Amino acid sequence: MRFPFLAPATALVLAFAVSGCTGKTGEYAGRGAGVGAISGAVGGFVTAAIFGGNPVEAAARSTVYGVAAGATAGAISGASADAQQEETFKAAQQEKQDRIRAKIGDDAFAGLTALAKCDHATALSNAATATGSTNADYALAGLWLEAITYSDQAREDTARGLYPDIIAADPKIDDTTGAEARRRELIEGLTRIRGEYDLPTVCA
Repeated sequence: MRFPFLAPATALVLAFAVSGCTGKTGEYAGRGAGVGAISGAVGGFVTAAIFGGNPVEAAARSTVYGVAAGATAGAISGASADAQQEETFKAAQQEKQDRIRAKIGDDAFAGLTALAKCDHATALSNAATATGSTNADYALAGLWLEAITYSDQAREDTARGLYPDIIAADPKIDDTTGAEARRRELIEGLTRIRGEYDLPTVCA
């Protein structure tokens, strides 16, 4: 398991948390670490890149929530320990996702999760709904979701065709050069995060 977004010490702790369990406990821990966390990682990365913040740190924090919470909660389940403690970890992960949803909207969040799993049809459907939102942030997130989904499909010209709308909607983007740089940043981050969660970095 790799953690390039994390400081070495943090990565070591998390790796130990996942690998240090044995038997049924280890089975639950491994399963928990890979479930749900990618939503927070991708959502946090994209939200920080679009609206401000450090995208790498945002993805790293999501990884900490997802892997540490998932691994520890899984270990608790395997060991039949206090269920309330497991719920505490789940609640922490859910709180992270809820904050991202509040910024980019449910549709963009669901679309990013689908995109991470190479479900382009669902991602584009969610993007279309998000771009029609009366909430400017939700609509902007939908535009970027649409652009990176097309890019992920190797439909670069279609993605670039959205630049005029993005420039008009995104106060941080002044021209096509800025839009191109941001699109590349987002697609590269998506690819890295997929690799972290053992998903295909390039969709079939």
